[in-house]
Amino acid sequence: MTTEKEIILHHYPASPYSERVRLFLGYKKATWLSTVTPVTLPKPDQTILTGGYRRAPVLQLGSDIYCDSRLIIEELNRILPQPPISIENPDAASANLLAELVDADIFLKVAKFVMGSYAQKLPQELVDDRAAMQPQEKLTRENMEKLVPYLQLSLSKMLPEFAKVLDKKQFFGGEIPARGDFAIYQIFWFLNTIRKFKPIVPGHENLHEWFARMKTFGAGESTLLTAEDALKTAAATSPRPIVSASVSPGPYDFKSGQDVIVHPEHYDHERIFGKLLHLDDETIILGNESPKTGLVHVHFPRLRYIVFPKIS
Repeated sequence: MTTEKEIILHHYPASPYSERVRLFLGYKKATWLSTVTPVTLPKPDQTILTGGYRRAPVLQLGSDIYCDSRLIIEELNRILPQPPISIENPDAASANLLAELVDADIFLKVAKFVMGSYAQKLPQELVDDRAAMQPQEKLTRENMEKLVPYLQLSLSKMLPEFAKVLDKKQFFGGEIPARGDFAIYQIFWFLNTIRKFKPIVPGHENLHEWFARMKTFGAGESTLLTAEDALKTAAATSPRPIVSASVSPGPYDFKSGQDVIVHPEHYDHERIFGKLLHLDDETIILGNESPKTGLVHVHFPRLRYIVFPKIS
């Protein structure tokens, strides 16, 4: 039986956001448990843990569940402080600001470019699943392919700018990587999977050397753990106490224990359910309980996630 101290990552190999976290685990020389989730819905073992959150990766520490790669990396850095990452200096601030740009815009372009480049080879269930995730995009193989020339032009203009920011530094964070380095790596890793990194960013050897330097971190030491055993771990443990638990009333006059719905910004059709245990400017924590998991606390970052009351 695993314990609340062991790191369980719910992920799948081709997930770029999972790769961001796997690389961070490698940097920290971590030992962790790998629970591989399906690429597409249904994901019953994951969603019962998360209250409906379907994306990868998800970090499980006993019966504390962390969603969103940024929050996951912050939590991993808390429990694995060595080796340190670059923080509280201009290089780290610059790298972390670039990470926000990656998450808000650039990665979406890279993902559309990668999928469009292989539109005719994608499994139909993947096309259908991603179309359901983004109904406003009207994703079809034909529409994905049509965007490829524009996306290639756009990325060929944007991505070389990273080399200018990196300049002669070892990492975007300076002498050691910042949180932002791992987010930036994600986009070039995804391009590299279809051998498009060098064609889109020719030259700029400093950027390619940085990528190779980051790649050497690996993914730590992982052992497979079944989804069933991950659920048993949650059921056998208790969530850690919430320090200074409080609920900021906000525009809806929220109360502790109230049934709420959380969804990612721009994806309001994705619904995560739970009882509101904590809400401030940094974090949302929901409580959920089921016979398979017992009580779990599900953590989200406040930024990029919307919370509102569940209407009966």
